[in-house]
Amino acid sequence: MFGCYLDESFDMKQSGFFVVGGLIGRGVAFFELERNWEALLRKHKLSYFKASECESGKGQFVKYITDPKNITLKERSRLSSISHEFCRLIGNPVEYDDRAFLALFGTAVVQKDFYELIRKPKARAVLGDSPYRLAYDLAMIQAAWSMKQLEKDTGRLDCVSYVCDQDEEHRDIAQPAYLELRRKNRNAGKYMCSYSMADEKRCAPLQAADAVVYEVRKVLKYQFRDWEKILREQFRIFADRRVMFYIGHSNRQQLKWIVANHSPGDPFKLDELMKRQLRRNVDKIRIRKV
Repeated sequence: MFGCYLDESFDMKQSGFFVVGGLIGRGVAFFELERNWEALLRKHKLSYFKASECESGKGQFVKYITDPKNITLKERSRLSSISHEFCRLIGNPVEYDDRAFLALFGTAVVQKDFYELIRKPKARAVLGDSPYRLAYDLAMIQAAWSMKQLEKDTGRLDCVSYVCDQDEEHRDIAQPAYLELRRKNRNAGKYMCSYSMADEKRCAPLQAADAVVYEVRKVLKYQFRDWEKILREQFRIFADRRVMFYIGHSNRQQLKWIVANHSPGDPFKLDELMKRQLRRNVDKIRIRKV
C-alpha cells in the first residue's frame, strides 16, 4: 500500500490555476521525511511550514521581516533560503530499497475557463461553485493511474490510501464523495484504498504536499506566462532530482466534455484517464493536458 498526501493551492482571483497534488510514497521515505522535517522546523523555530506564508512573510514567518508589504532583498533571501531547505528535504532520494520513494505530482483546473463555464446553470450544477471537488478527484485518479503503471513494471497490484488536509467547508462531504468516486470509476477504484483527513499544521507530509502544489501552481503560471516571469529555484530542486513525475491541467475543452457527459450530482466519470499512456520518459518534466 502507498500513501498519497494531497493539498491544494489556488489563485485568489478567478484566473490562474486551482492545483491539487502532493506526494506518493511509502515506508522509509515518509519516515525519513517526517524525521528530517521536524528537525528543520526546530532549527528555524517553526511549528509548521506553509509555502505561501514563507513567500509572503506572514504567519510563522512574520518574525523574519519588518514590513510584509515591503520585504527587503535581505529578508527575501532569508525566506527563500528557508523554502529551499524544505524543498530539498522533499527532493532527497531515499536509497534504502527500491520500494521506498517519494514521487511528486500536481493536476490543475484552469480557473478562467472554469468560472466562465459555470455562468451557465447546467455547468454549475455539474461542476459546482468552485474547482475544489473536480481538482481533488482528478488528483486522486492520477494517483490511482500511477499504481497501474507500477503494476505494469512490478507485476504487483498496489493500492493507494489518501490523506488530505482537514477542510472545514468540505469535511462532512469529503468521505462520501470519495466513496462515490471510487464506486463510479471501477478501473481506478481497484487501486484506491482508504481516505482520511489530518491537520496540516501537525502532519509533516501534508506540509510537504502544500509546498509541492504551491510550486506546481507557480510553474504552470510560468509555463503559460501567466504572471510568473522566472522559473523558481524551488521547482528546479524537484526537477533536477527527478522526483516530479506528472503535471497536468484541465482547460475549457475537458471541462465542456465533463459537463456534456454528466448529470447534476453525478460523481465524475474519469476512468478514461486510466487509459492514458505517457509517450516520454517519466523522468522528464513536462506540462501535459489531462
